[in-house]
Amino acid sequence: MKTRLLQCVCCLLVIGGLSASAVRTTAEPGLSADSAEAASGSPGVIVPTPSGTPGTPGAQGAPGTDAPAAPTDSAAAPGLDASTGQAAAPADAAPSDAPPADDTAHDESLKGKPVVSSQGLGPAGVPGSWHLAFDEEFNTLNPAVWTPYWFRDCHPESKMNGVKTCSSNVTVANGEAVLQLSDSDSGGLLSTNPKDGVPGHVGFQYTTGYVEARIYFPGTCSGGTDNWPAWWTTGQKFPSTGEIDIAEPLEGIATSVYHAEGRDIAKSVLGCWAGNYHTYGVLRKIGANDIYFDGKLVFSYSTTDGNAPHYLILNVGLWGDRQTLGPDGAVRVDWVRAWQ
Repeated sequence: MKTRLLQCVCCLLVIGGLSASAVRTTAEPGLSADSAEAASGSPGVIVPTPSGTPGTPGAQGAPGTDAPAAPTDSAAAPGLDASTGQAAAPADAAPSDAPPADDTAHDESLKGKPVVSSQGLGPAGVPGSWHLAFDEEFNTLNPAVWTPYWFRDCHPESKMNGVKTCSSNVTVANGEAVLQLSDSDSGGLLSTNPKDGVPGHVGFQYTTGYVEARIYFPGTCSGGTDNWPAWWTTGQKFPSTGEIDIAEPLEGIATSVYHAEGRDIAKSVLGCWAGNYHTYGVLRKIGANDIYFDGKLVFSYSTTDGNAPHYLILNVGLWGDRQTLGPDGAVRVDWVRAWQ
């Protein structure tokens, strides 16, 4: 009798001990039973990685499953990317094939400046590591950047390339600026001069870097360029601060010209530059300029302007009898960009 009673007591003690162990395992916060066993150091047991951890299977949705939907309130879901709903990776973790983050471009966008986009990662054919500092796509005319005349609108004392510069001869829409001659005395111009006195006009200027425009000059390959168009930059005190005529068809021939104190040089660029779009740019360095047509270096020279700030100008005027009025003789500008 005593022996049987003693056996019963022992059984109860064993059962009680196992129950206590089970309670201790399930009550430990944040661990499954398998995890708890692994944590105890049991040999041959693998601790399972929770799905959705960055860098592991399940982070972007396991095969055959849909990725989690983006939360409607990102503030209520810390640790998630609001744009994708995925677990946010550590700040210093990035996919090996992803382009480096452009923190500068992001900061600039907050200031209302252009953001680096796929079309502006760098100018084609021009060596260097570039940041897009200015990007005009001409969807509308931005009066804070451009003035559509030379100081005074359509005034006989505000002429450029032989004609008055009239805002009525400039249209900007649908990704294009169009500058034309309405008559033999009235042309068009766009300028980013920050000191032209126009209220609300901030403009744009640069000292070093690369500026480029994609332009259609009117005319034909056999006959040359019509009228007297020009794409150029200049400073506030000519000639000491210089003038860079990046592309200026003179007597119908594509030419690049530089004017400054003690320097007046020019080079004609062979080829057909009329009747189609082409890119024309200048790489402005300390004491030297490189001119590029369609991404090819066509002219290099030293400069004497001290790298004074320059603003941008596009215009159309008249040269001799090379006159084509209206849309047929218009200069068309697809975009203007500057990189630093």
